[in-house]
Amino acid sequence: MISSTATTRPKSLGYVFTNLGVGGNIMGEKRNGELGLIEAYKKQQESSSSSSPSYTIIRPGGLEEPKRNKVLGPSVLEISQGDVFSGIISRADVAEITVELALSEAPNVKNTAVELYYTDSVVPVENRFKSLLKSSSEGEQRSNLRLHGRTYSELFQGIQSNVDFTE
Repeated sequence: MISSTATTRPKSLGYVFTNLGVGGNIMGEKRNGELGLIEAYKKQQESSSSSSPSYTIIRPGGLEEPKRNKVLGPSVLEISQGDVFSGIISRADVAEITVELALSEAPNVKNTAVELYYTDSVVPVENRFKSLLKSSSEGEQRSNLRLHGRTYSELFQGIQSNVDFTE
C-alpha cells in the first residue's frame, strides 16, 4: 500500500498542509486505510494455519515536480521507520521501490511500514524528532532509524517487521 509520511502525526505540518491543499481529511483517510489493511492481515494470519499473505505500507515523502520525475535509485534514498522523518522523492523512485519491495523475498520487509525519501532532503515530521537527526557521539547516524544502501537489498537490510509508528 502506498500512503504518505505523517499519516500518524495529525499535529504535524505535513498532515495539516496536505489536508488543506487537497481538502477534506485525506491524511485521516490514508491512516484509516493503513489501519484497515493491518487489521485485515492480522485477522487472516490468526485464522490461517498456513503461510499468510503479507503487506508493506510505503509512506513516501513529498512528491517531486512531475517534470523532474526520474529514477535516481537506492544510493540516494533513505528508509526510516516510525513515521518520524520525511523528505522529497520522485514518483519514479516510489514506483521502482514499490516493485522492489513487492518482489523482495526478505522476511523483514513483510507486515511493516517504511518511510521513503531522498537522503539529502530529510526533515523531522514533528519538531520533537529533531534530536534524532543529530549524529551520535561516534559521528555516525542512528542506523536503526535511517537506512541507506548502494543496492535495494542493502537498503532493505535494516527494516524491522511489525513497525507502524513511534509514540
